[in-house]
Amino acid sequence: MKPRIIAYGNKCLSDCEKRYCQTEKEALALVWGVEHFHIYLYGLDFELVTDHKPLETIFGLKSKPCARIERWVLRLQSYRYKIIYKPGKSNIADPLSRLCIVDPIIKKNFDSEEHVHHIASNSVPKAFTLKEIDRISENDQEILRVKEGMYEQNWNKDVLNFKVFENELCFYGNILLRQNKIVIPQQLRKKVIEFAHEGHPGIVGTKRRLRTKVWWPKIDQDAENIVRNCRGCLLVSAPTVPEPMKRRTMPTAPWVDIAIDLMGPLPSDEHLFVVVDYYSRYKEIVTLKNITSTSIIKSLRKMFSRLGYPQTITADNGKQFSSKEFRDFCEEFNVKLYNTIPYWPQQYGEVERQNRDILKRIKISKATGSNWKEDLIDYLLMYHHTPHSTTGKAPAKLFYGRLLKDKIPSLINQDQGFNQEFTEKDAIEKEKGKLYADKKRRAAQSELTIGDQVLVKKMRKENKIDSNFGEIPHEVIKQKGGDVLVKNSTTGEVTRRNIVHLKKINGNWTIQTNKSNSFDDSAYN
Repeated sequence: MKPRIIAYGNKCLSDCEKRYCQTEKEALALVWGVEHFHIYLYGLDFELVTDHKPLETIFGLKSKPCARIERWVLRLQSYRYKIIYKPGKSNIADPLSRLCIVDPIIKKNFDSEEHVHHIASNSVPKAFTLKEIDRISENDQEILRVKEGMYEQNWNKDVLNFKVFENELCFYGNILLRQNKIVIPQQLRKKVIEFAHEGHPGIVGTKRRLRTKVWWPKIDQDAENIVRNCRGCLLVSAPTVPEPMKRRTMPTAPWVDIAIDLMGPLPSDEHLFVVVDYYSRYKEIVTLKNITSTSIIKSLRKMFSRLGYPQTITADNGKQFSSKEFRDFCEEFNVKLYNTIPYWPQQYGEVERQNRDILKRIKISKATGSNWKEDLIDYLLMYHHTPHSTTGKAPAKLFYGRLLKDKIPSLINQDQGFNQEFTEKDAIEKEKGKLYADKKRRAAQSELTIGDQVLVKKMRKENKIDSNFGEIPHEVIKQKGGDVLVKNSTTGEVTRRNIVHLKKINGNWTIQTNKSNSFDDSAYN
């Protein structure tokens, strides 16, 4: 089938990028090209055609490139691609990159800077004069009713909010004044607020600027409504405050609910596979060279052969945990898989906190020059014997029902009948943490409802001055606390995000919505 061009893209190298070696430049071209055409490529199988033969090996599964290229490879992990080498003679991108001569007449007609300047010059609203206010006020029905009320004491019910300030009102020609402030006619009020909001001073600054010269009833409310719907302010505004914390209920027994995660890569090119039990906080750590779904399933099978199958597994959205192979494995043994909200590690707090402790011990091993694998075994022994700060009991005691023997001598027999005690302590400590965290984060119940229009936070920003939120509005189609499903109004793509990744649009934006209303309800677990 003959290929068809959909879009072109080009990029100039920065001063730093110009100093890259040729292979790094070619690799950067692949990464930039994929991310530039993300809207066409994401979720599809596609081919990357390059005229640089080494990239076939560098981007392969067994490659060990330099740190810079390795970071680029990680950026492409969310795409399904295959790199194909094609010599420059038959690669269309090679000759196009050399055709940079532009006809001066065409350049004059399509110069981008002149085009932007033309749009900016013609989009800036023009200021109006007192004569224009006088002319419009002469026919403004609201001001005419106020004049009738002042001169004839016949106040219409539509202008009773002016009657409160009757002693402060006067007319200068057809212009209504309140003390030294002009009462703006209804037709010009939106335009005046836009003038006051030039430079994007925010709600408070805009209202303060308006109050110095003009007035009309509900001026503050009108200003807030317009500023809250300012596209520029919304795109760079602070995230929505999070929902109040919802603490996980403690399971009824060990190895009922577990969490799994991968930590790495380590300097030895290995990863740590961490499994944590939510009941006892007991954890297992496996060192893996290969982190495919097959390797992880193999490690879990060994654990399950000793400890049995849990009821639920909580994991992030890594390829290994969201693959069809891993889901089929969970379904085979009736294990329910929960995937966390993308870009919201707080939902995964228990295992993330355990990873931090593990990483600390590995750093100590490196600093002292000892064997980190042996030190990790000593750490696990110590951890399983030490009472946990939340439950007040050692993980080994809760998991196995007994304390394992270690180097410290003891005459204390195993505790009996402690379940109620540590369960209550766990609930109390969790509630303390919730109250503290909710107060610190200024958490509040979300006002989002199904059908609301929102902007979605950008998870990758090109530079520091890039806006915080994407420009394309999304529609809320499902919500469960801080867990929200939104649909792209242009492409119809359904995305799962936390409430703090969204910014509600107050008002109506002119958007094009996709007619497809279907979404995968299984995104909620």
